[in-house]
Amino acid sequence: MALNIISSDQALNVSAIITYIYADPGLGKTSLGFTGDKAISFDFDKGAHRTGELRRGSVVPVQQWKDVADLTPQDLAPFNTVVIDTVGAMLESIKTHLLLTANNRQKDGSLKLKAQGLANQIFKQYVNSLISSGKDVVFIAHASEDQSGDQNIYRPDLGGKNRNELYRIADIMGYLTTVTTGEGKNARVINFKPSPTHHAKNSGALGGETGEVWVPDLKTNPTFLADLIKSAKDHINTLTPAQLAVSKAQEELENWQQSCNEAEHAGDLNQLTESLEDLVKSNHPYAQSMRQILLKRSKELGCKFDKQKGKWNNPQEFNGITNQQRDEIQELLHQANWDVMSFCEDQGIDSLLAIDSSRFNDVKAFIIETAQQARR
Repeated sequence: MALNIISSDQALNVSAIITYIYADPGLGKTSLGFTGDKAISFDFDKGAHRTGELRRGSVVPVQQWKDVADLTPQDLAPFNTVVIDTVGAMLESIKTHLLLTANNRQKDGSLKLKAQGLANQIFKQYVNSLISSGKDVVFIAHASEDQSGDQNIYRPDLGGKNRNELYRIADIMGYLTTVTTGEGKNARVINFKPSPTHHAKNSGALGGETGEVWVPDLKTNPTFLADLIKSAKDHINTLTPAQLAVSKAQEELENWQQSCNEAEHAGDLNQLTESLEDLVKSNHPYAQSMRQILLKRSKELGCKFDKQKGKWNNPQEFNGITNQQRDEIQELLHQANWDVMSFCEDQGIDSLLAIDSSRFNDVKAFIIETAQQARR
């Protein structure tokens, strides 16, 4: 039988995609999941009971990872959409499962680094198995609010590496929040277009130019998420594999830039560096550009990379000289006929109090030696 070969300039039909919705508390993200096509919810967060009459799908009340791992293809055959609620709780469930094995535990009871990598591998393999079987997968997550300078940033409440990895594998990602309409009413909207205030991804071209999709009354719109996913798949299926790859890679570069801009300390840089290693291994077309963006942010933060440990370190905390020490330096400068302002300009500091206390004796010795040389 002849193989069905699809050339690079032909659209490749996608039958299942990954949708990622994160939301502020109390906005009905669990209820939203039940509007998927023939949906089943893996209730890791134990909140399905709060949906009331809006619970239109089946539920797996997850007490332990085994409850999900033991499900067979036959168990899931009646369903077209698998809702993971929440994805953060799912990852924790896998880690808790691995902690049952002594070899995976450190002395303090925490998960070994190698086992953490295994947890991520189990997660990805399971999601891939769902996609391979033709199931649409919907990640539900809580939103976290972080501060970056004067800007509030909303993003999924997950650790840095997991957050970046989930962004990569998702086809569409939106932030569900509330806005006040022109009539003064509250309305729910999902933002699929990335902005400085939130993370998003829109391979499905949802919401037009604004990327905004308004959430209707789910009681009268029981197929809202199903229709949304179908619209995204319809658009994706108009693209050739090459076009889709370019689009995803560009979105990932923009998200990387945003994540680096939001990094505030060495811990953030270490998580990004771990993610970058995976991108390099996968031959991401923008991996080198991402590396340069990361290095630029590290310089802005003043963080240094320890090659021996393979980790970024925060800059040492500044500890300035005391007022008494300042007065002592001022007196030495006066004796040397050296103007304080000129000395500060020469040293590249704004004032004498910008001198680190560890350098106090060195600065004194420098002034005395400079004055002695001037008298010779």
